[in-house]
Amino acid sequence: MRDLPYRWIEAIQDRRDYIEDQLRLGSPVVGLQFEHGSLLLTVSKGAQKIFEVHDRIALSAIGHPADIERLRMLVTDTASVQAFQSATEDVNLHRLTHYVLAHTFKQAFEAIVGEAYIIKMLLVEIGNGDATTQFTHINYDGNVRVQEDSSVIGGTEPIETAMQDYLSSKQNGTKQDLKTTLQLALRTWAVGKELSQRFEDAEEDTDVSEEQIDEIINTALDEGEIEVGLLDESISGDTKFRLMTQDEIQDTRQTDN
Repeated sequence: MRDLPYRWIEAIQDRRDYIEDQLRLGSPVVGLQFEHGSLLLTVSKGAQKIFEVHDRIALSAIGHPADIERLRMLVTDTASVQAFQSATEDVNLHRLTHYVLAHTFKQAFEAIVGEAYIIKMLLVEIGNGDATTQFTHINYDGNVRVQEDSSVIGGTEPIETAMQDYLSSKQNGTKQDLKTTLQLALRTWAVGKELSQRFEDAEEDTDVSEEQIDEIINTALDEGEIEVGLLDESISGDTKFRLMTQDEIQDTRQTDN
């Protein structure tokens, strides 16, 4: 009986290692603010990866498709019920994160006799009036990280750190237009994608050259397509979310060429 706590700790570590191994090759997601709102960007191979949660809230995730869909429906349905029962203004990312998603992630992860969710999720809420725009990163174990200017999710923590470092080196502290922001988000995505393919070496060598970034983008676009979801204050009406079309994305990327 005395060794039961140690067995539980060992089981949790084994579960953590297994989930991170499954997530490592997932397509990273980048969230950035631009002059009229915020965007989420990833590169997908057919299946949609970026979704509206509510009027001013969107999400994306990496992980097992069934887990992503189950948790997407959970948070979307919860937001809809809250808006119906009280008011649209009562639906906010903090409440959805801390009272619905984080608890669900944590409970599944620590219940070692059951199945954990193989997932990392990134949500964004654009401010309304004086409210602050927030990016919320939820780890598979229920840990939450909130940032205002940008956020990323990648297969491992070293990959996410390298992506965030790349972002920091390129940002100047001001919100850019959509074209510039999309280009930066795509190149940051490429940093994460390149490192995800280095496996264990990514924890020791996180340097990615601009030439490698160009190469990984070109290779990725031969196999998939860029997906961008916008929360745009310039959109009329209550709902501020929309997905960019492939023509829009292509036109935006070609502007600098």
